[in-house]
Amino acid sequence: MTPMPLPRSLRAVTSVAIGLALVPVVACTPDEDAAGGPTGCSASVAVAAEAIEPDEQVALLDTALVACASYATFRSEVGEYPGIIGYDFDTYLRLRCERTDDERLRNTPACDVAVGPPTTPPVVTVPELVFVGETLDGRQIEITPSNLVEFEGDVPAVVQQTVDIAVESGCEGVIEQRDRWASRADDPTIGDYASVYAQHAQNVAIYIRCDTPPIPGFDSDDDA
Repeated sequence: MTPMPLPRSLRAVTSVAIGLALVPVVACTPDEDAAGGPTGCSASVAVAAEAIEPDEQVALLDTALVACASYATFRSEVGEYPGIIGYDFDTYLRLRCERTDDERLRNTPACDVAVGPPTTPPVVTVPELVFVGETLDGRQIEITPSNLVEFEGDVPAVVQQTVDIAVESGCEGVIEQRDRWASRADDPTIGDYASVYAQHAQNVAIYIRCDTPPIPGFDSDDDA
């Protein structure tokens, strides 16, 4: 039996009723892309606040950290749940950002603020070592560390060695050291350095009251 068609007026009323019935369904459907939606910053923090296990809460807060668009937003949302992390917010955030291996967290706006950009350590300028010595002919020259001159502390190693010889071997050792370096004063490569070492040994010999025979090849007025 073929059903009778509804009168036009009744069809209109039925259409309106069906339309009204659908309105609440559409209005209650959550907008997944809306700010603060189920996957948004606010909702993620709210879910973390309900967690009981510490590890679970940290993981959920990580999700919120990624979801929140800024440090201020994340701080504000967490601030809605006093005691959620148990201690100072900035301390928690800094430690979490520094210790995590997850690059997603490290690159969040909140971590950028909490940890700050990596700083370049200041360039430390080490003052150049310069030893000013006197040659056998009375000139003042500067000696710096090089492949020819090894330093011990802030003086040439030979200068320190002469002092050690004075302590260990006395006058005989110092005079021998003086004459050995004096014999190389004409060396085209290290002549000036050798001359300084010889003069320094002469000065040490005088200081420890040695008899100072003339330096071979040089006049000396420094007899004891």
